[in-house]
Amino acid sequence: MKAVAALTLAVSCLVASEAEAQCATSCATVTPKQPVVLVHGRNDNAARWDALVASWSTRGYTEGVNLFRLDLTRDCGAADFCSPLPGYTGGFVNESYARCLASFIDKKVPCVNGSCPAVDLVGHSQGTVLARYYTRFLANRVVNDLVVMASPHNGITNCGLVAGCAGVNPEDCSGSAFLKKLNGVGPEGDGSNDETPGATFLGPVHYAAVVSDGDTVVPPWCGGYFLVDPATRTGATLDCRRPNYTVDPDSSSCFLPKVQHLVVPRDTNAIHFAYCEVNRD
Repeated sequence: MKAVAALTLAVSCLVASEAEAQCATSCATVTPKQPVVLVHGRNDNAARWDALVASWSTRGYTEGVNLFRLDLTRDCGAADFCSPLPGYTGGFVNESYARCLASFIDKKVPCVNGSCPAVDLVGHSQGTVLARYYTRFLANRVVNDLVVMASPHNGITNCGLVAGCAGVNPEDCSGSAFLKKLNGVGPEGDGSNDETPGATFLGPVHYAAVVSDGDTVVPPWCGGYFLVDPATRTGATLDCRRPNYTVDPDSSSCFLPKVQHLVVPRDTNAIHFAYCEVNRD
């Protein structure tokens, strides 16, 4: 029922009081089902997850055992997404970073006798793009839960935000070939127009999103949701204050009012929501 509730909230323009109550949902402390890998965003580092790690460390997780932080500079060699990573070649800049994530997961949660344990992924900002690409194209194991926070599913608000890259990395812009491939939009993608491939309400991949109307990087409200038919509902054309978009019913969501982009993964409600999503019944 969580997905249905999320859809109802989105289409009703996210009535704040209801959305806040949903986001504040908590759950009992449980024995974690599988390891979680945290993936930070562009020009950032693993310290973005300090608050989450501190919280989850009191609720069944132990860093280095079943909770791991990818640090793009330490583990991949760069965090700016300006050019492909040496040693992780791919057709896109973001793909090369996703391949580094794949290598990190294999090291931290190794396969044994050909059997690779399932993992959960929690990402923020550009890190969610890596997590989504890995889940869709590169995973050699089950990704049970994928929780994204402030995720630019259909592009960032202003491509000028990546102007620090020579010529600007166009993969972050709405309608780019990379985002079309990631979202299943043809001809670059498989034509499914499905941002949540492999999902049913109960699995095998459970998708969840944290969004905020205070986000100045991802188009507010609807930009960070998993959407149906991204071919016609891109970040450039969405009017997030009218119910002219459809949230994917195979995903859950959590709305944070007035929370800035970089603050989202440190927000108490977002931390609780992510914990509940990766340890849901």
